[in-house]
Amino acid sequence: MRSVDRESWPLDGAGGKISFSPYRKAKPYIVERIGNYCSYCERKGDLHVEHVVPKSKAPSLEEHWENLLLGCVNCNSRKDNKNDARAGYMWPDDDRTDRAFEYRSGGRVALNPNLRERERKRAQALFDLVGLGATGSATDSRRSERRRIWELAEEVKVDLKDDKMRNLATKLAAAEGCWSVWMTVFDDDSDMRKRFIAAFPGTRP
Repeated sequence: MRSVDRESWPLDGAGGKISFSPYRKAKPYIVERIGNYCSYCERKGDLHVEHVVPKSKAPSLEEHWENLLLGCVNCNSRKDNKNDARAGYMWPDDDRTDRAFEYRSGGRVALNPNLRERERKRAQALFDLVGLGATGSATDSRRSERRRIWELAEEVKVDLKDDKMRNLATKLAAAEGCWSVWMTVFDDDSDMRKRFIAAFPGTRP
């Protein structure tokens, strides 16, 4: 799961904090900072502003910049309003979630077995909260999308003959989403991994 930095609250021309009332107004600013990708499953597509701490549990944070990310319909519906706070979970804007999960062929995701106990519990809590390990269904295509992009990335890797192809591969990854899949398939190619980090806005290096 990509670890992101949404940076500080956007300011208006007078240097004041931009109002996100209603909270949906924050979407273009979030997209500009961290890209148009689900903050949890990393898919690109029809995304909505997502509250890290649900607005039903923390009304005062409904329009607060630091409580807003992006979520797809599947991650949003799984997460719903089940968590009361940030505590007890890993979050992509707070933690190195890129080190907490392993991405595998077939679209599978698992916890990194080398996590310390406290980190493992928090990573497992987020994994379960958004259903990151769901096998998929007619209405949940997260796993099948990861599988498709994994196969695409493997095909692209074979064709990296020169710098031009590397540039095209980087653009393709940014267009398709699922950053962690690309990073895993190209695990042995430090140049491409650096390119992917740079191509996805807000990615923590």
